[in-house]
Amino acid sequence: MSFSKISLIFSIVLSSCIALFYYPKWNKESTEATISWDVSGYYWYLPAFFIYEDIRQLAFSQKIIEQYRPTPSNLQSFTHKNQNQVLKYSGGQAISFFPAFYIGHKFAGWMGYAQDGFSPPYQLAMFLWGLFVSLLGIVFLRLVLLRYFSDVATGITLLVLVFATNFLEYGFITNAMTHNFLFTYYAILLWACIRFYEKPLFQYAALIGFCIGMMALTRPTEILAALLAIGFGMRPALAEVKQRFLFCLRQYEKVFVALLVIACIGSMQLLYWKFVSGDWLVYSYEDQGFSWLRPHILDCLFSGRAGWLVYTPAMVLSLAGFYFLAKTKQELFWTIFLFSLAFFYVTFAWDIWWYGGSVSQRALVQIYPVLAFPLAAFFDQIRKINLYSVSLAGFLLFCTHYNFWMTHHCHFGGLFVAGDMTSEYLRAVFLRNEMPAEARKLLDTRKIYTKEIVQPVTLMTPTDTLHYIGDFCLSDSAQYSPSRKFALPDRKGWLRASGDFITHHKEWEAWKMTQLVLKYFKEGKELRSDVLRIQRHLDQDKEAHLWLDSKLRYEPDSVQIYFWHADSKTSICGSNISLFYHKGE
Repeated sequence: MSFSKISLIFSIVLSSCIALFYYPKWNKESTEATISWDVSGYYWYLPAFFIYEDIRQLAFSQKIIEQYRPTPSNLQSFTHKNQNQVLKYSGGQAISFFPAFYIGHKFAGWMGYAQDGFSPPYQLAMFLWGLFVSLLGIVFLRLVLLRYFSDVATGITLLVLVFATNFLEYGFITNAMTHNFLFTYYAILLWACIRFYEKPLFQYAALIGFCIGMMALTRPTEILAALLAIGFGMRPALAEVKQRFLFCLRQYEKVFVALLVIACIGSMQLLYWKFVSGDWLVYSYEDQGFSWLRPHILDCLFSGRAGWLVYTPAMVLSLAGFYFLAKTKQELFWTIFLFSLAFFYVTFAWDIWWYGGSVSQRALVQIYPVLAFPLAAFFDQIRKINLYSVSLAGFLLFCTHYNFWMTHHCHFGGLFVAGDMTSEYLRAVFLRNEMPAEARKLLDTRKIYTKEIVQPVTLMTPTDTLHYIGDFCLSDSAQYSPSRKFALPDRKGWLRASGDFITHHKEWEAWKMTQLVLKYFKEGKELRSDVLRIQRHLDQDKEAHLWLDSKLRYEPDSVQIYFWHADSKTSICGSNISLFYHKGE
């Protein structure tokens, strides 16, 4: 049996065990369920069309949210100017979900569960379908890679992608997101392109059109995949471009079929928007958009929040592999390289560049079949020049261990806080299994002062030193505490803002947690802020003494202190609010 086949079988067996037994999301509840958060937004079309027959008002939404709590509030749709509800996400993923939805609906009826779209049979069917799609993707990827690379390089590439990257998370645990479905569409598209250019048959043309259409309907920016179909296997030389153009002219019937399939799939979204909103085109992301002139390249690659190479360092080898791909397979290099550049640019230009609660850069997972080409080229060429070494094996083992640590602490360990990570916090918890003292504060602030700070800040009058606002409570109707602005005793040193806090209904969503804010000024101009999210460190119904340590930087001359409830509907009370200063470094 070949090494790549052994790698494939091993990947299928181990990843399936992880999916089915380690953290099976289908039996979780609320925002940990399979159909939750973004997945629920993709999925909402199906119960709206086929169960409730209410695609304009979505009147069933509030009941489902109250019963199953897939999201804290209605994040699946927004109110259009005509007062109808328009679903936020395009419908491609819902179409991909349909087989699982149909099976789940039938089993719910046979087994006596509620046929409401969200009961356990639906959750299980969606989870198993996501697992099947992921496995199908790596099967097709192996077929594709074996056409160009050695059996050993192909096998190692499969192992690295499955176990040393965040495909482990999005392919086998959180496997109802778009990324693993798109991963498989890309793998099938590449296979179909190879077959079409070898033997241009209608079925391959239709499959190319289907993959591109479904990808673009799932995430509109995936229309970039058309670059792969047009240029796959072609050098950017005038003779080859002319040859490809003439080939398409000779096969115009097949090209027309591919374009027709893409158009038919895309028209579904246009018809939905027209039916619900009255407009053919609707920008459903509202205030979210792209910064085309300032893409977040460094943040997306190297930040502590969601840097791809910080949390998925194994893909450094894929980037290095472009050099070997260019040297050995130029017919593959140019299209894959240019497509990757375009995809990186569009992905990194999105203003919400950390993509919500992302484990590494989740928006890159779908193009791993494309990036598998330079990765396999790297392993192929390193092997040929006898540079396989203990250090490379050690690096891959480290990447795998790191990825398993990260995946575990996303779900059970609790040390990885997706979407909120910082470089300082990562350094504090890196490969640990227990939280170091005070380290969780580094999710909000950059520094922790380990020494004692006991000198009260003497500001306007002695009475301003302690209890700067007395006791306070914040709630849905009281979102801000009183604020006070104080002159600093010195422009260097440390401030410690502290108090006693209690809540009887804990806020679990990080962006809605009450923030203790220290805002710094110099000559009236705002410099920066340090914050502490109180509920990160607060147990329900238990009063706790908490503090925020803030290092004075950029020579501020004054500081403002206040609390912001961040639109939370819960309540929290604070007392004994104090501000202390320490002159030391």
